[in-house]
Formats: sequence, structure tokens, C-alpha cells
Amino acid sequence: MTLSPFDSPMVRGVAGPDYKVGPRCANPACRRWTDHAHHIFRRSQLGGVFAWVEIKGVAYQNLCGLCASCHDDVTGRVGGHRAAIRLLGPDYDWTWAWCVVHDGEVKPAGPIDPQPLALEMFASSQASGQPELETCPTCGHVKRARSARTQGRARKSWTILVPADAENGADILDTLVDDMALILGVESNQTGRYFVVMPCLYYAHQEKSRFVESLKGVGG
Repeated sequence: MTLSPFDSPMVRGVAGPDYKVGPRCANPACRRWTDHAHHIFRRSQLGGVFAWVEIKGVAYQNLCGLCASCHDDVTGRVGGHRAAIRLLGPDYDWTWAWCVVHDGEVKPAGPIDPQPLALEMFASSQASGQPELETCPTCGHVKRARSARTQGRARKSWTILVPADAENGADILDTLVDDMALILGVESNQTGRYFVVMPCLYYAHQEKSRFVESLKGVGG
């Protein structure tokens, strides 16, 4: 059974327009092809099967695309819950996050991609004439256009200083991020780099002992 994404009595299923999910798994560290349309809020919590859910007066899409393995992780069908999708509050700009479940503790690993749209944003993308859905020629699944899913979300810049002498820190970071982006299946552009750095740092945080051991002798 899916863990609740948001603990509040102000959650209910509502009717809304049809839409499709995919083509990639919404887990930012997976990106395999979508196998299932997953209901983020389980039917028992909403009292029925709903593709839209209202949270504190705002309607959101209640479906996201998951591969079969990640779907098992969030539903706990095989080996118990290993993952969950949570709606993080105002401190996180109301971000839908993929979370890792370990020993009953739920920790965010990164935003799911694409983010579920609020009904107003979905309607706006339809009315503007922008293509809200984009079909994958390989599997026939559809995905939202980048402009539609990022529209209206607040963003900040986060800058780090790197060596620029004999060691070109910018080139080193570019190479490492580009390599990991290929593994994670994301674009290594200005926005996509967040979805590379976040899961990598989270993995290092989860595996502190192994991470520190692996760094012994690195960097002199």
C-alpha cells in the first residue's frame, strides 16, 4: 500500500481533465521507461480512484509514470516500502519529492520529474496553445513539454567558486556532471544539473562510511 504523500485532513479526490504520464519513470535517479501510471494518493485515502487530488483548495494531478521496479518500491509489493513520494511544504516551494525509506525513516532524494501540475497551470498550458503532451516515437508513451512543467516555479541560483590555476575546476565539474547526467538520463544544462547533483550528494550522505573510505588517498 502506497505511503501517504501529505499528512493533512484537507485532501480529497476531485474530477478533472484526462492526461497521460511518462515516457520516463518519475524517479529522478531512475529514468527507465514508464510501465505504470501510479496513483500518488492511494484510493483508500481518497475513497475512490481519482486522477486529480485537491490539497488545501488546490487541485493537482494525482498520477505519475513509474517503471515496474520503482512502482514496487513505492507500493511495498516486493520486500516492503523502499521509496515514497512526498509533497514537501512551503520551505521547499511545495515540491513533489522522491524519497528513500530506510528503517521507517523517509528522506527526500530529489524532485520527481515531471512535477504534477496544478489544475490552473494545466489549463493555462492548454489555453496557450502550447503542446502539453509530447509523444515518444519508441514506446508511444507521452511526456509533458519542458515549458509546461517548469512554468511558474520559483528558482534560485547556487554558485560555487572553483580553482582556475593549473587545476581547472570548471572543466572537471563539467566532465563529472556530464558523465553522471548520462547515467541518470537527464540533460546536463543549467536546470538539469540540479537533478544530477542532488541524488549524488544524497547517495554520499546515505553511505557516509563507504564514501569517506573511497576518498582515502584522493586529492593528496
